[in-house]
Amino acid sequence: MKKLISFICCLLFFSSCFSQKAFFEIDYKSLLQQHNYQNSMDYSSIPQEGLDKLYAYLQEDYSLDENSLVKPHHLINVYNFLVIYTIKSEYPISSVKDVPSFFDKKHKIGDKTISLDKLETYIVNKSANAFCHVLLNCGAKSCPILSYLDSSIALDDYITDKLKDENILSIKNKAFSLSKIFYWHQKDFGNEKEMIAGIQQYFADVNLNSLIFNYKNFDWSLNDLNSDDYLIYYPTKLYKKGGGELKIFNNYYTQTDNDLRSNFFSSFFQFQFGTNKNFNWGFDVKFRSVNQGDVGLFSALELDNKPFDQPGSIRFSRTGISGIGPRIKYQPFKSKPNINFLHSIYLVPLNDAEGNIDYGYSDFQNLQVFNNIYIEKELSFKRRLFFDIGLWVENIDFSTGEEAHFMQIQLPVTAIYSYFPSPKTTFYTLINISAKPVYTKNSDLSSSWDLTGYGQLGGGFKYYLTDFLETELLYSYFYDGTEGRQAHTFNIGLRFFRF
Repeated sequence: MKKLISFICCLLFFSSCFSQKAFFEIDYKSLLQQHNYQNSMDYSSIPQEGLDKLYAYLQEDYSLDENSLVKPHHLINVYNFLVIYTIKSEYPISSVKDVPSFFDKKHKIGDKTISLDKLETYIVNKSANAFCHVLLNCGAKSCPILSYLDSSIALDDYITDKLKDENILSIKNKAFSLSKIFYWHQKDFGNEKEMIAGIQQYFADVNLNSLIFNYKNFDWSLNDLNSDDYLIYYPTKLYKKGGGELKIFNNYYTQTDNDLRSNFFSSFFQFQFGTNKNFNWGFDVKFRSVNQGDVGLFSALELDNKPFDQPGSIRFSRTGISGIGPRIKYQPFKSKPNINFLHSIYLVPLNDAEGNIDYGYSDFQNLQVFNNIYIEKELSFKRRLFFDIGLWVENIDFSTGEEAHFMQIQLPVTAIYSYFPSPKTTFYTLINISAKPVYTKNSDLSSSWDLTGYGQLGGGFKYYLTDFLETELLYSYFYDGTEGRQAHTFNIGLRFFRF
């Protein structure tokens, strides 16, 4: 009975140790997935409570005894986490060198207190492998790339991978350069001959002894992720003098009302020029192709001008420039650069845009005014939330004649959630709703207001072909409550810019 009780107690003890280690490993891996890109950490977005939770795991039964079951993989993950934890506690800093005794500060792991320097020595001794030094990240740009170590993968596999990092070892012409990590830990790697022989085992296809050897300069700048690392376009950012953008955005809207299809292809050519960081100006050109009737899904791309097939029919095609005008964009609040305003005006050069006896509707005939407020919120470096609040007044007619007239107001609100998995790539989801008050003046001078509305739900993708050329794809489902209607939009964009 006593043996059974002892066995159960031991089992519970080891289960407790494992659970704390397992919880730490799971949460630490998640931390890197959310806030790390290669060797750069988005320290500003890391929640302190998450780090405190991880730190608490280390203080609960996480053993550093020589005979403990903790593998070097786990201890390396612990070391790299403690570097992140210490940087975050002192953040913002430009280098770990700004923090006195950064590597000598004591941390509690289980029932022991240990510094980063002592933990590094412990890891190398426990693994009996000096190359564990290249798996430890020190919070600087020249440190080994930060990554999570899975204990099911051999340490040598990780070491082989890290030795291919340009920060650690590079071979060029007839020379190879090593990180100063090897110089600082000569007592572990041995003399130069022994050190090169140790490295040689990871490079079967290169004879290192035939190359000239030297050490690299070490950059102690903080491995902090910033906007220079990601090609993120900020809709609220204005261009300085001399900068600007050209954007071509193609929108294809198609709807079916039972058996009747209507297609609207709109191509926007938008130019924006920098005056200063608070004010930009530009102009827009809208080209439109429309067709309706017994037509194909993408038949508006044929860019035809065809009148009604016969009087009273509904089959036609129209093409032309349906909007051109100036735009201004500015930031009214110096303390809130994430908020700006856009105003644009469209004049309509297309004659009889709203239709006549020969052609159907293409666009509004009269003045169109667009007002937008842009608001951005950074959730983390890889996640952003963007809001677009609009007030659009379309088909403004200042004439006082007795002709019938139609004018509409749109109040669109759009929310876009963006995720940046890599420096060149963006995925986003979009939701849009809009109230649409419509004013109608009849030829008998009577008038009325009607309230309608619509909504959109979509998903998109952006990719940088070069540092200054971005392409975009977007699909959205369009809903306005009309019985029997199915509507969709397909969008392709191209944006070239210079700051």
